[in-house]
Amino acid sequence: MANIEDYLTWRADVPFSVDPFNEVDALILCELVYSPFDGIVPGPGHKVKLSIEEVCQSFFEKYNEEELLSTTASTRVAPFLMRKMINTNRFGGTKLTGFVNDIDIERQSQFSCCCFYLKDGTVFVAFRGTDDTLVGWKEDFNLCFSSGTGGQLKAVEYLNNYLARTMRPIRVGGHSKGGNFAVYSCAFSKPHIKDNLIEIFNFDGPGFIEEILEEPKYKSIIKRTHKFIPKESIIGMLMHSKAKTKIVSSEEKGIYQHNIMNWKVERNHLIYEDSLSTNSVTIDKTIKKWAGQFDYETRELFGEVFFASLLTSSGASNLSELSSKKIKSIASLTKEVQSLDEQNQVLIMDVIKGLALAGGESFKNSIISKFTKNEKVRKEEKK
Repeated sequence: MANIEDYLTWRADVPFSVDPFNEVDALILCELVYSPFDGIVPGPGHKVKLSIEEVCQSFFEKYNEEELLSTTASTRVAPFLMRKMINTNRFGGTKLTGFVNDIDIERQSQFSCCCFYLKDGTVFVAFRGTDDTLVGWKEDFNLCFSSGTGGQLKAVEYLNNYLARTMRPIRVGGHSKGGNFAVYSCAFSKPHIKDNLIEIFNFDGPGFIEEILEEPKYKSIIKRTHKFIPKESIIGMLMHSKAKTKIVSSEEKGIYQHNIMNWKVERNHLIYEDSLSTNSVTIDKTIKKWAGQFDYETRELFGEVFFASLLTSSGASNLSELSSKKIKSIASLTKEVQSLDEQNQVLIMDVIKGLALAGGESFKNSIISKFTKNEKVRKEEKK
């Protein structure tokens, strides 16, 4: 079945003047922003814009193709889209600028984005989703209790500052956490940005705490928001959203449907499903039920215990490292849980299992199997 790579082949000679910008075009740019453009695409402080042809040439002069493909990241194929894009009337000549890739441990934020100036006279701001860093995953957890994480606030600042003087129509989008940033940044941006805002694309990004949904600023942009989730969505179902949502067909199963390279494309649109899978609905209900048992203060405390006591003390800085080394601090986390009353111990275990499931197989294998084993040992010792 066709995907966005096939789309680039099909629509190679179709300019925006013939077939206007669509959801598949947005999906391509939201995948492309996962490319490590550091040192290649100019940042917000520069007025220079580089053509996608120039970026592509510089990129593959800097990076070895085999090394790029040898990584385990699902986004490793992102930069290879450029090779097809430069040979199309649709994307050839696109200008790139304003690239940011900022990991801020103090503010617990992982923030990356890029501006694409398209030949239809518009600018598309693409926010990157969660990368492999533990800071990025910590920020994901912060979304469940915060009215504005470090990355969300940086996204607002980016739109307000970098696009403050643009007169171009603006589109904003992102995949995963990037989709959340796209919606949040537009909702809380200045009136000038909203006046020029055409639409927002949220590709399987999580929602927000319920208080944000009641904000007039959020309500002001919701009709311009397009949300897409796969049939077996987990990430995109987290928390709450009022955006109209379309369910997309994927070539993969389970959590691997989160990878947008596997989403099915037909002509100039994604292929849709009639409903979510039973598994997705069950997981969503379960996670929301669990979350409902914890106030924001408790969620924040749990996050600090989990990431500080367990992940930071492991010596790892990203998820891939966790799967390759023993987590020596598992005992300290177990003690933290054991200090709670029996009922809350059960709740904490449920939250950990839910996070492991939402985080994918690598997270599940590195964390939950070890923690569950310790929990079994503890129960045996109590008998």
